[in-house]
Amino acid sequence: MDRLRKTAWAALPLLLPFLAAGPASASPPGPSLPFGSVRSVHPGDTLTVNDKASDVTYLATINSPAFVAAGKLRMRDPVLTTTVTIACDARPGTYPVTRRGAGDVGPDEHPFRWARVRVEPADEAARRACRNKVRKLPPPKLEERWAPDRTWPQSQWDVRTFRAGSRITITDNDDEGSDGDITLTSRAFTDHPVLRGAKAVLTATTTLTCQPVPGIYVVYRHDVDQTGPAKPWARLRIAPAAPGSKCLAQHSTRSSRTPTLAWAAGGVLLTAAAGIALLLRARSRRTTAA
Repeated sequence: MDRLRKTAWAALPLLLPFLAAGPASASPPGPSLPFGSVRSVHPGDTLTVNDKASDVTYLATINSPAFVAAGKLRMRDPVLTTTVTIACDARPGTYPVTRRGAGDVGPDEHPFRWARVRVEPADEAARRACRNKVRKLPPPKLEERWAPDRTWPQSQWDVRTFRAGSRITITDNDDEGSDGDITLTSRAFTDHPVLRGAKAVLTATTTLTCQPVPGIYVVYRHDVDQTGPAKPWARLRIAPAAPGSKCLAQHSTRSSRTPTLAWAAGGVLLTAAAGIALLLRARSRRTTAA
């Protein structure tokens, strides 16, 4: 079992890019739809929209009457990006593509004109093929990639990778005045850190567990006045412990101690078995003599 665990940890760095990329069946990003462009498309085509990364455009929606559904711009450093698909029942014609900010919900907020798509004619066979394709499309990818110099987490889908057993800092930029009011929990943590800070930024530190199961771990927040269930607040991925770390030292100690404990237990069992055998032999002799 220890050999298998060591092999799995050794292979994990090779698997991390695939874990981050999502299912192998996911379709590759489609052709780009740049700002101000007019692109000719067919029902079922998938387009990629990239925008300059900024706090204003983060989570903005990209929409059009020709789309199956609106796309949401998520961080893939150094750009914000999303993919959209042309609806199978979109009629031939030219349609506007707009961008609306995440906070632009009032009646006076007008969407920003991004580009246009020109839907080409399609026969019924092509539309049937489109419907089959759309049914198999993977769900939108939520995991985000932020610049490494930004504090973690920037969003609940800002999935950073940390080494097992490491000491990490957690930063909250959105809860000013909540010093000591927010407790964080996760199966990846060895304790329950509390966010503290007298100004707009709250921070906490925690140590990651030494032997996690590979995968993404959710961090939940518990507010001091919260009555409902814990809320997902962040996510992280854990890589193998660094060479020479305390985690590996603990693992080596447990591994070397296991054979000793097994031999000791075996010796106790052999001694007990021998004693029982002698007792039964003595009892048998007494019975025969009688």
